[in-house]
Amino acid sequence: MAEASGPIFEGIPEPKSPDVVVLAPRMQGAPLPTPEQVLRFGYSEDDWEDFTLEWVHALGDPYVYVKRMGGAGDRGADIAACLTLQGTDGEWHCYQCKHYLAPLMPSDAWPEMVKIFVAKVQEAYELPTRYVFVAPKIGTTLSRWLLSPKTLKKKFFEEWNKEKSKLGADLDSADRAAVEALAEATDFSMFQPADMGFILKVHRKTSHHVRRFPQQLPARPDVEQPPDEQSIQEAVFVKKLLDVYNEKHGLALQNLQEARAHHKTKGHLVDQREAFYSAESLRVFARESVPPATYRAIEKDLYHAVVDVAAGPYSDGFERLRHVLIAASGHQPNQANILAPVVTGLDKKGLCHHLANDGHLTWCKEEEG
Repeated sequence: MAEASGPIFEGIPEPKSPDVVVLAPRMQGAPLPTPEQVLRFGYSEDDWEDFTLEWVHALGDPYVYVKRMGGAGDRGADIAACLTLQGTDGEWHCYQCKHYLAPLMPSDAWPEMVKIFVAKVQEAYELPTRYVFVAPKIGTTLSRWLLSPKTLKKKFFEEWNKEKSKLGADLDSADRAAVEALAEATDFSMFQPADMGFILKVHRKTSHHVRRFPQQLPARPDVEQPPDEQSIQEAVFVKKLLDVYNEKHGLALQNLQEARAHHKTKGHLVDQREAFYSAESLRVFARESVPPATYRAIEKDLYHAVVDVAAGPYSDGFERLRHVLIAASGHQPNQANILAPVVTGLDKKGLCHHLANDGHLTWCKEEEG
């Protein structure tokens, strides 16, 4: 089973992450519980299915559709991951979520296996080509049998054929016979365990992970230098800088190249673009590490720290920009926000240009109104 950063096909809707600000983990005191401990002892069945759905979306298998099916009437499938547009009428994988404090035992697995056979017999689904038990902990006996399809099948039928067995006891004679025949014809290698280490390795690459398991953030990558050519994303902020330079120096600069070539503006322009791209690297890092609201809180906090400064009377746009950048440099992000420790002084200046880029700040008076 390959791993990847997200679903193969863009058409798969991602699980929606709650719009929350992730707080920094405690710096002192008792150690935080491990993700394994949180999952096993701190989750409800619904939480577990939500978590599993996030993991399935992050797998590299070519799923064109992923659907949470859990609840009444799920017919033995908590999460259906479909490999074709035929959905569960075509090839698909079943992820069966089981959340117990005790390890998952064979007695927990048998009824679920019967359900999926019954669903096929009663034409609710096609039989999945992969049926994965997803549990915080799978017991030793079941783990061993799942690694030996022949043994698993033998043990299943031993339980099925026991006198007064509860497996299939609620079926009429025709369906019971059909289920038995289907199970006899099935390769039990379709039944597989999900390894918790692998689950967490894949889930760790999603933005959901830090929300569920507040730990220290990974190291932030180095900031790349701005490209020589102006990118589309910086068009507005560069135009506002050109207005500043033209107003202050009585110039008529029209583009980035002219400003970069002029001795009065090139040094300042280089510094501002470096700040802009530093803030952009923070935005990308946050997008890949935390829910969106966590980054927005950093940006909003800075905006409120500088907006009154930007509103003051100044002789020209350059002075307004200079005072805003000074205020931004002295601003301290909310230390409860998990991103706060990785926000640099250059980021804070760059965030001002991002806010200008988005129309929230402006420098020259003629732009106002």
